Amino acid sequence: NDKSMANTKKHKADFENHQFKSDWTDCFCFILPDHAKAKPTCLICMQTVVVCKTDNLKRHFNTMHAASFNANYPPESDQRKQKIANMITSFKHSVSTISKSTSAQESATAASLQISWYLAKANKPFADAELMKSCAVAMVSEVLRHDEKQKKTVVELLQQVPLSANTATRRVEVLGTAFCFFAVSSSSDWAHNRGSHLYRTDSILCEEWLGCWQIVSIVTDGAPSVVEQHKGLVSRLSAINPALLAFHCIIHKSVLCAKLCGKMQETMDTVTRLVNFVHENSSLQHRLFRAMLDEISAEHKDLLLHNDVRWLSKGRVLERVCDLRDELASFLSTLQSQRAQEFKIFLIDNDMMGYVFFLCDIMSHLNCLNLQLQGKNHTVVDMYKAVEAFRSKVKLLEKDIQGRKLHFPRLREHCEKNNMGEDQVMQDFVSSLAKNFYECFECTPKLSSDILLFLRQPFSVSADGQWTAEAKKVWPSIDEAALQMEVLEMGTSDVLKAQHRDVGVKDFWINMVPQARFKNTRGIAMLLLTMFPSTYICESSFSSMNSIKNQDRNRLSNAHLDQCLRIATTEYRPDIRNLENLLKI
Repeated sequence: NDKSMANTKKHKADFENHQFKSDWTDCFCFILPDHAKAKPTCLICMQTVVVCKTDNLKRHFNTMHAASFNANYPPESDQRKQKIANMITSFKHSVSTISKSTSAQESATAASLQISWYLAKANKPFADAELMKSCAVAMVSEVLRHDEKQKKTVVELLQQVPLSANTATRRVEVLGTAFCFFAVSSSSDWAHNRGSHLYRTDSILCEEWLGCWQIVSIVTDGAPSVVEQHKGLVSRLSAINPALLAFHCIIHKSVLCAKLCGKMQETMDTVTRLVNFVHENSSLQHRLFRAMLDEISAEHKDLLLHNDVRWLSKGRVLERVCDLRDELASFLSTLQSQRAQEFKIFLIDNDMMGYVFFLCDIMSHLNCLNLQLQGKNHTVVDMYKAVEAFRSKVKLLEKDIQGRKLHFPRLREHCEKNNMGEDQVMQDFVSSLAKNFYECFECTPKLSSDILLFLRQPFSVSADGQWTAEAKKVWPSIDEAALQMEVLEMGTSDVLKAQHRDVGVKDFWINMVPQARFKNTRGIAMLLLTMFPSTYICESSFSSMNSIKNQDRNRLSNAHLDQCLRIATTEYRPDIRNLENLLKI
């Protein structure tokens, strides 16, 4: 049949493994080079034959060289042996020279790729590649100035590295393309063929900036400025995919829960105006304040500015004002303006400063939560677990503010020093904070606590519980009956239980749970692991994009911007040597 004929042809071309015989060199002037996949090479004309067989070599020699070569160098003669030996020496010398040249060129190309990679990681222009070469040459010249021979050798090697702006551009194109290929390499359970910040490779779960294919989950911060004139993004996507999982960014939601109002907002506004007054009233005033802090060796050298976009700045501004309270009051007393005196009165008012110290303490707790939620490689389960722990902490804070204030150290010290009692405004704020966190994070649309518990503790859930029906709603294509059976089977596996105790959640589901036996359980786990928990990666990528495409790089194309952005935001490091075959030198 056709299949057997195809296999026969392939056998003739690929599977015959004839060994090269040493006497072929004397008879036919052929040599077998010493490298992988080498073919017999004629020492006279440097042509090669495909199949290593006597007939092929003999046919080539008799057809091309036999008459003239045998006439000048008769068989078995000393002249013939000497001539062949000379040709072998010349051939090896040529191969060595070409090999060294190729190796030097490959090293220069690899160095060029390395420099282009670092440029893209640092969001630098392509033209800076030549500057880096100049810097490298200058450093070598200084470091090796006492060794002229070595300096000359190293400088010559550096000069061979191609680092023009156009070359750096081509290198970034190759690196960006190679990264894209790596990121979307097909896998049997790779995020179920959907695009997200999280993707799975053979053994790890990575979080990067990727493109978009089929959307199954979306997280937003609800900011109208992002959607511009196109409103209703989630509803439009839901119309296309009714099973779409839509969430409000967990970090944004936690910040909204701690939104200030009433007396607390008034206090925060006053502190912000105070800091702005010291900083911005006049440059001379700001310099005098810093000089005073430096002269008295204060704990800090300056005040910090508050920015609503930076979630941690509110707590840090309050901390700095609290630490420099006495220094600020002393400095303001030297100023003659009415505003300075008003701020001084604010700083020496124990009641108002009580609110400042309270806000400083409560913001320190909120900043700890915010830092836990920020960063890469946080799954939706990790973030909800952190929020769940903070909800318990807020309940403790609600009781503590009415008692010993153990978790409000600044406020406790201030109250003890000034014999101040309890304040209902502070108690109401903590109670409101606890209520907001309870209401905002108690009910998660389409994602119950039992499903999240299954991902963290798969051996603690019941197979016939309601959560499997909820899992069916999250992933409509899942086989609920098979899911229940797989959960029961996992519960009886001592091996999986032991592995679950020894490794993390992601490693367990990716590397320990067999795909063939636990298709549905592993599928729902991968769905949760690759789900969007927040907009952190997206917003940090926007920051990188603004840094890359600045006003001095206004000619940067969208394709190059995309490649630079991928390189700048990825934690994946390509094998530079394996990328050389992608270059067209």
